[in-house]
Amino acid sequence: MRLRQRLLAGAMALGLALPLWAAPPAVLNIAFSEMPPWKTVDAHGEAQGPYARILRQLAEQLDATPRFIVCSLSRCLQLMQRGEADVALGLAATPERVAYIDFISPGLDEDARIAFFMRRNDPRPLRRYEDLAGLRVGVTHDRRYFARFDQDSTLQKDVALQTEESMRKLVAGRVDVVIAPVWHGRSVLAATALAGRVQQMPLLMPGYGGYIAFSRLSPWGPYRAEVALAITRMRALGQLDPNRKVVSSRPCDGQSSRRLPGCGFDGR
Repeated sequence: MRLRQRLLAGAMALGLALPLWAAPPAVLNIAFSEMPPWKTVDAHGEAQGPYARILRQLAEQLDATPRFIVCSLSRCLQLMQRGEADVALGLAATPERVAYIDFISPGLDEDARIAFFMRRNDPRPLRRYEDLAGLRVGVTHDRRYFARFDQDSTLQKDVALQTEESMRKLVAGRVDVVIAPVWHGRSVLAATALAGRVQQMPLLMPGYGGYIAFSRLSPWGPYRAEVALAITRMRALGQLDPNRKVVSSRPCDGQSSRRLPGCGFDGR
C-alpha cells in the first residue's frame, strides 16, 4: 500500500476529518553532489549511479516524485541546512551536521573505509596513521573522512574542490598523499588514467558510514516514522546495497526524474 493510501486509511480509522489531515509532500527534493562511482551525472544532466537508484527507490516507497538538485558538496549542505533540499545520500554523519540533518538508520550496505593514495615512486611508508606526520595531505572541500583525521590540526591539509584535482596535484608533486573513500578514490584514478602513477597505500581507516540523510527543516519531518519504515523495508529487499545490480525491465523517461510505472533504473 502506498504511503498516501496508508495515511488516508489511518486517518479514516481514527475518524479524522480529511481536510485536517495533512497529506505528505508530493515531491522529494534530493541534493545530489557528484562522487563517482556512487553519484554521477550523465551528458543530459540526469543523476545516475547506485546512489541515484537508491534515492529513486526511496521516492517510490514514499509515493513521491524525485527531483534531483545537482550541486557541489558545499552547496548541497547549504540546501540541507535551509530545508531547500529534503534528502541526500553519501554525507558523513559528523556532529556539526547532526544539528541540521537527521541521519536515519539503517545505513547502507557498503564499504565505507577511507583510503590513502601516494605516487608509485614515493618510497615513504604509509601503514600507520602516525606516518601522515610531515606529509601534505590532499583533501576535498567540506568533505569529512573520520573523526581523528577531521579533528587533527597538526596535519598539513591542502584543500581542493574535487578529489580529481587532489590526485592531479599528487602526480605533479604538490601534495604527498590524497585521502578519499576507497571506492571513490579508485574510481577517480581509473577515470583519469592516473592509476599507473598512483597507488593505494596499506593504511585503511573506518569512515562514518553511509546513511540516508533528511534535512531537519524538510516538510517530510512529520513523516519521519514512515520514512524510517520505508528505509527498513528497502534494507530487507536488499535495496540499500550500492553494488546491487538492477536490470531495467523497460526504459525510463530520460527527460525527467519521474519514474514510469514498470521501468527500472540500472546501477550505472
